[in-house]
Amino acid sequence: MFKTVLKREILHNLYSLRFMLSLVLVLAVFVAHSLSFVRSHASAMEKYRETRGLAVKAMQNDASQSATRLAVTPRYFDLRPRDNAFIADAKERFLPNALRYSAWNVFGFQNKSGSSNPFLPRYDELNWMFIAALIISFVTFLFTFDAVSGEKESRTLAQALSNSVSRGTLLFGKYVSAILSVLLILVPGALVSLLIVLLAGSVSWSAGLAGETAAYLAVAGLLTAVMAAFGLLCSVIARNSNVSLLLALSAWILFAVVIPNSSAFIAKNLYPIEKAESVQKRVNVAFEDLNKGAPPGSWMMNSGNPFLPQHELRADLQRKRLAAEKAIRDDYYRVMFRQFEKTRQLISISPVAAFGFLVDAAVGGGYQRFRKAWDDIHVYQTQFQEYFTALDAKDPKSPHWLNPNEDVSTTRLAADFETVPQFTEQPMSLSGRLKPALLYLIILVVMGCLVFFASFILFVRYDVR
Repeated sequence: MFKTVLKREILHNLYSLRFMLSLVLVLAVFVAHSLSFVRSHASAMEKYRETRGLAVKAMQNDASQSATRLAVTPRYFDLRPRDNAFIADAKERFLPNALRYSAWNVFGFQNKSGSSNPFLPRYDELNWMFIAALIISFVTFLFTFDAVSGEKESRTLAQALSNSVSRGTLLFGKYVSAILSVLLILVPGALVSLLIVLLAGSVSWSAGLAGETAAYLAVAGLLTAVMAAFGLLCSVIARNSNVSLLLALSAWILFAVVIPNSSAFIAKNLYPIEKAESVQKRVNVAFEDLNKGAPPGSWMMNSGNPFLPQHELRADLQRKRLAAEKAIRDDYYRVMFRQFEKTRQLISISPVAAFGFLVDAAVGGGYQRFRKAWDDIHVYQTQFQEYFTALDAKDPKSPHWLNPNEDVSTTRLAADFETVPQFTEQPMSLSGRLKPALLYLIILVVMGCLVFFASFILFVRYDVR
């Protein structure tokens, strides 16, 4: 009996005007996104290669002057534009995408938006995740808001239940048919988009890309299931389709617009952190305390005489200043990360927000990508420092007074650039993607099950007259 109900509901959906209009809209948006991505990704890659080339030349120039110059000069490592960003950009345009480091410290991070005009608005760009989060979630409500209340008004619900079909079977048939109908809209759009991107040569087909595409479709199917459950709940609660439509629209606005865009408000009010200005003041106070306690001559310098005795005092003071600032800023960054993570966990009560975080993890982008690069560059910084100190130790003309900021009391020999350790960003592993995704996966599954169960309980008691 379930197959009969399912077939009837699917055919009803496929022959409806809402299906045809939704299919055309989604296909058009997917095509427009793909064409836009092909052009923007090529431009982003060209700029990245140019920036990376300049960074390598700067390192080569510093290495040719001296190993110390190479070690103490702060420089940036820019994160590469992701090839799979057409699936989800993970809001990386708004996240830090450049890490500042030297052989002695990882100083911090910044966002390089890449825009030549700072007055241009910074809106979310079209991508597969955006299409599913806003358009597909809305389309799902279109197929479910009147699944019960609409049939009651047309008096076909009582007729359907007069047969041997149970209420549970009928409701579940409507639920599954809505999910399949929406997927018949989403999947062709995604495949056409993928084909355009591949034919344009922006990305290459690989097992990884195939897995990410499959993961996106699976997670989008899960989002569809959750939103369909909410749509059925709205339809069961209301006694007519007008009220159920209003409830469904309210739920969509809450889940797709209000909650995901409340993260800044939630973070500032529920998880406030110290302001950057206050952190800088603490750093300045720490510097003043160290300067007051430093021995006389700690600020004396003569670049022409590396063995000047005061250089040892200066190097010791510079190391203490670096350690003090590093402790303060690293603690601030940890608090900042915790604020961000707690806020994400809270707004994941929205299935749309949870879906976005889940897709971000599936494609290895966004905050998790940044955190991996941040942790990895700290490991690299230690290796870079060990390389330099070993090189300095081999130079008999160096006093070996390690100064993290200045080229005065360590080796002045050039470094062989081919031997200099280079930092390269490593893609997130499968386990690295699954770990942050697990929480949001559980949230969506549990939410979908609970909402559908609530719909079932209400439908069992529903007055079909």
